[in-house]
Amino acid sequence: MRNISRMIVGIVAIPIVVAIIFFLPVDFFIALVMVVAGVGLYEYFSLAPRGLHTGFRVLFAAMGAIFPILGYYGSLTWMVGGVLFVLAILMVFAMRTLSRYEGAFAWIGTIILGFSFVALPLSISIPIITASPYGRGWVLWLVLVVWGGDTGAFYLGTLFGKHKLYPRVSPKKSVEGVIGGMLSAVFVGVIVSLFIRTDFRILEIVILPLVLLLLGQLGDFSESMLKRGAGVKDSGWLLGGHGGILDRIDSFLFAIPFFYFYLLLRS
Repeated sequence: MRNISRMIVGIVAIPIVVAIIFFLPVDFFIALVMVVAGVGLYEYFSLAPRGLHTGFRVLFAAMGAIFPILGYYGSLTWMVGGVLFVLAILMVFAMRTLSRYEGAFAWIGTIILGFSFVALPLSISIPIITASPYGRGWVLWLVLVVWGGDTGAFYLGTLFGKHKLYPRVSPKKSVEGVIGGMLSAVFVGVIVSLFIRTDFRILEIVILPLVLLLLGQLGDFSESMLKRGAGVKDSGWLLGGHGGILDRIDSFLFAIPFFYFYLLLRS
């Protein structure tokens, strides 16, 4: 039943996301990233220690949803400045609200990690899509490659997985699944490159998916570690069999910054 739910969500979500990235005005993509960043941050804060009550979760999630706008009207520098601005606000909140300052490190660190782990990486996708005539193709290629690699890793790992990759953090992940994910990511990268303009060379089309898949696995493991620390299976319930928004985007959280800086260096 859970696998069927995953398939239904994927079938519905993929055409919508493709349309938003490739066919609709860029404002729709910015709005999508804002929603995903805000909801993802709220789910992250829900995993955090109990000291972060609902009011703070909503407040900081709303602040995180603003980061994509900084990416559109400013640059990566603006987004880093946004993190520092949040840090300054947190210092004031901590001094005003914490009854015991011994918890300041954990409280402030938890929130800054959320902005650095969720809001900042997602917002970096905005400069990618607006940087070049190839921007829409780059972002669509990235999304489909990461999704394709994830899907291949999940289903091929389920069918053939025998050797556990890192059972302490994610018991279901297998070496066979990662290999299947790599092959799926390369296959999707090649197929998508036939239909959209990316200006990638053949070697890039083959090598980049492998790197993105490995970074995606790192993001997946990182979120799994946080969920284990919180004692939950999923970050949320919005996407049915996929769990929460954070469960669906974790593979992008390290892949997007790498992709951005790769494009920056190759230009």
